[in-house]
Amino acid sequence: METLAPTFAVSADLDRSEVHYTASGLWDMPTMLEFQRELLSKSKPLLDREAKIYSLGDLRGFVTQVREVSDAMRVVILESAKLGVVKSAIISDNVLARMQFMRLNEGINIEVFENKADAINWLRASD
Repeated sequence: METLAPTFAVSADLDRSEVHYTASGLWDMPTMLEFQRELLSKSKPLLDREAKIYSLGDLRGFVTQVREVSDAMRVVILESAKLGVVKSAIISDNVLARMQFMRLNEGINIEVFENKADAINWLRASD
């Protein structure tokens, strides 16, 4: 059974210019704001060197969110293009979320995957 407890983690692989994040559960706006702060904090070394950034988001267990949180997540993804994210692989087991992410392709090359291995292979493949 899926837990609805909101969780997330963010890390950066500075050598690969990658930001990795996981998110699951049902979020409220305070959780969303905390996630945004952590995402920006971990991305800062890449932003400071103005690197092209690649992101890997593991959203398995990230349930359909309330509109406010869903809209905020969409803004995070779209705004990340302005900060240097050029390619983003999303892992999701939620059909509705997969459809929503596939519509977010303004300025970022986004693909949605069912497993981490395929997501990483695509993310690291040369364009």
